[in-house]
Amino acid sequence: MELLEDAQLNKHVLSTGCEGIDLLLQGGLRMGQLTELVGASSSGKTQVCLLATSNVAKKHMDGVVYLDTGNSFSPQRVIDFIRQNPDPAIDQAKHRILQKVMNRILCHSVFDIFTMFDVLHQLEVNLRSQMQKGDCQVRLLIVDSISSLVTPILGGGGSQGDKSHCGWRGRYL
Repeated sequence: MELLEDAQLNKHVLSTGCEGIDLLLQGGLRMGQLTELVGASSSGKTQVCLLATSNVAKKHMDGVVYLDTGNSFSPQRVIDFIRQNPDPAIDQAKHRILQKVMNRILCHSVFDIFTMFDVLHQLEVNLRSQMQKGDCQVRLLIVDSISSLVTPILGGGGSQGDKSHCGWRGRYL
């Protein structure tokens, strides 16, 4: 019971940048947990990912790693989201601030599960090194979309081990 109370009092959440979605997620994306967005094709899942990316990079001033499996990452769309909610600082130094925000976002194109494992392993190594230095700057990891990587393996008689390994890596990060 104490663990539940502690979790409720010390919620570490990242806002997606959309009040309605944050409300559905009981405050936003919970740090240290996997959140899966599910919906029909073209229902806005990638847009939510891009919005959360822009919000975390801008408002939390933290790093975001975006693993893009379908060439859907759009730097211009991220910039559009940042400009949607202007504040005086952005009006004064738009270019400099946009550049800082965009520098906090690291996008990797990943087209198969094995490349994703490699990228996740390298990210784990980098994060361990940053943590030892007390300088961990990645706050959000997005995989858009993992289904295109897992479906060929599961559909082709692949083992659950690959899927489990991917989930384990994600939980660690």
